[in-house]
Amino acid sequence: MSNMASAFSDNFLGYSPKWYERSIICFLILNPILLYTVGPFITGWVLMAQFIFTLAMA
Repeated sequence: MSNMASAFSDNFLGYSPKWYERSIICFLILNPILLYTVGPFITGWVLMAQFIFTLAMA
């Protein structure tokens, strides 16, 4: 099982910097939490900001 986790972590987003990979993972964890706590309207705007961030950093 550790080989599978190691392979996933090595191949996630290719040769992207680690801080970028961590930010994408944080976005994926944060979005459902925001949806249940602040609602779909605010979560939609946060998602737009995350999208612009990922485009700017690509």
